[in-house]
Amino acid sequence: MKTSEITALDFFNDLSSRYARRRFFWSFVVLGLIFLILICLTNVFVTWPKTNDFLVSIQIEILSGLLIILGFYGLYYYFIGPNTAAREVSVTRSHDINKQMKVLPLGANKYMHWGRSGAFFRACPLLELDKQATANKHNVEIEILLPDPLDARLVKSYREILKSLGEDMGENPLLANVLATCMACAILESNNMYLKIRIHLSSFLPAFRFDLSDNGAIVTQDDKKKSALYFESGSEFYEMFRNTMINEREISREIKWCKNLFDGLKLVENSCNETTLKAFKIDVPDENLDKIQSDVARLITERPHRYK
Repeated sequence: MKTSEITALDFFNDLSSRYARRRFFWSFVVLGLIFLILICLTNVFVTWPKTNDFLVSIQIEILSGLLIILGFYGLYYYFIGPNTAAREVSVTRSHDINKQMKVLPLGANKYMHWGRSGAFFRACPLLELDKQATANKHNVEIEILLPDPLDARLVKSYREILKSLGEDMGENPLLANVLATCMACAILESNNMYLKIRIHLSSFLPAFRFDLSDNGAIVTQDDKKKSALYFESGSEFYEMFRNTMINEREISREIKWCKNLFDGLKLVENSCNETTLKAFKIDVPDENLDKIQSDVARLITERPHRYK
């Protein structure tokens, strides 16, 4: 694909997102109402016939133009719609990331997540995949790649990222989140025979969050105000990121757990105790054990994330 094809702005496709359409239509509707009011005010307060006719004709021309634009776009979108089939790469606006990421797990048999905290993954895709696997009684495979929370280099880098975003850093912002992801996955997999989850800890801190399924792939950043990139399933960019994650997974440490420890547990606070917390063989300092346990319990119960 040529760079020009990726960066070129297509008027109609650029208005394909729900947020963009909403702003587009309401802006034109408000402008139309303003000119209707101006026409009425002109007829009431401008008494000179020639001036009145001149101003009213200009306002009617502008109002007609607004209605024509809305009419043409409405007809285009209803009968034709955006040419999504031909787009291998598309920009997802920040307001549409939540919706796009919720579409990825729908009907998926395989799902891959490469991130840093795994907050949104725990809150949405993971729960949806577990729900679908149970309802449809089909096997779902999930691959997760997270940074090693015991690597001081990665912890320092992640603290600097959170500091730039104005968020609370804590001493080790990776540890509680990685443990929470492991805990949530272990609980769901141990109580769902159709779910198979593998977690690896990497010595690399990615500059993005990457989610991939049979439906496509999306690359997002930590700043929720920034746009994301969406890749069509089977495109060269889709395969590129998929292979990159697989290669990184192969040189990373796999986290394993005993399913019997999590049998019958749910995503509630009391499921996180000293025994389950240490099941992943991720060393937690004894002096911080109570705080980490409390943080993990909150993260698997409340499941806070940026994309509300």
